[in-house]
Amino acid sequence: MLTFGRGIQLEKNAFTGTIASLINCYQTDPDSTYHKLRYHTRVNHNGTYRRITEKYGHTELKDINARLIMAWHKEWGRDGQRIAAGHSFIARLRTLCSFGFTMLEDGECERLGNVLHKLRFPNSKPRTDVLAAEQAEAIRKKAREVGHFSIALAQALQFELMLRQKDVIGEYVPVSASGISDYVSEAKKHGKWLRGLRWSEIDENLILRHETSKKGKVLVVDLRNAPMVMDELVFTKEFYGEIPKTGPGILSEGTGEPWSSAEFRRKWRKIADAAGVPKSVKNMDSRAGAISEATAAGAELEHVKHAATHTDISMTQRYSRQGEEKIANVQKLRVEQRKNKSRTD
Repeated sequence: MLTFGRGIQLEKNAFTGTIASLINCYQTDPDSTYHKLRYHTRVNHNGTYRRITEKYGHTELKDINARLIMAWHKEWGRDGQRIAAGHSFIARLRTLCSFGFTMLEDGECERLGNVLHKLRFPNSKPRTDVLAAEQAEAIRKKAREVGHFSIALAQALQFELMLRQKDVIGEYVPVSASGISDYVSEAKKHGKWLRGLRWSEIDENLILRHETSKKGKVLVVDLRNAPMVMDELVFTKEFYGEIPKTGPGILSEGTGEPWSSAEFRRKWRKIADAAGVPKSVKNMDSRAGAISEATAAGAELEHVKHAATHTDISMTQRYSRQGEEKIANVQKLRVEQRKNKSRTD
């Protein structure tokens, strides 16, 4: 027997036509896509499912229509003040209906899935901030000044290779979570370490081969074409006495272990502040800054897509920012071409 908010109790895998029972089945059915989610994604989604159960768990699917969903979305998003929360709510409902239709073969889930497909809801505005090359340089310099060579190297890798933070420093998950790792933190609260760069992924020719965390694509890149990284490898060699051959690539100077995500962000922010980087610019903007720099430099979008390990160009375009500057540059190039043409006529 499982107990939910407001005292709702259900037998495991029992679907009774309510939202609570649908969530129960989605989270416990062995064939559910829920079990394929990464640990931290599941934790995040579980919080939303818990709130949905507490608020609407008794509601039967047959009683839900478009107007009710719109009212719930408005309540969830607090009239536009928390657009991201409302968007997450709708996304979880869509997942539940898809599961209910395909795995439970429930007609109400099919109906609601079609309703949700036709409804449109506002999403959060995309970020416009980027971390520019000069800011990455300033952060690297300041990080070395305060003795955090690992953060300087991490920043270089993120910016030069267009990598997500998780692909550089990795992440900790419980030992019981899926994923094989030979590194378990001595700090019990951390668990085992996954997905970060390892020294063994760099060969004798300085070619890095790394399987990315989001899509599992293998990035192959020559570090000799990444001057920031090459600079930091010099400092790394001085720090260690030689470039390590094995083990996690980015270790905290304080613990000698891979950084936890929260502590890395906290320390990075402190260094960025000292380096004069605006608070609106975050470490996550390193990737957008790198992609924007590439497109502004005239790199073909298809090539940038491969460098960023994106599946399609539309995602690359989303990361490519500084649109006003690029539009102005296009206008200047067009005017210059007209001038050149008039000179030859």
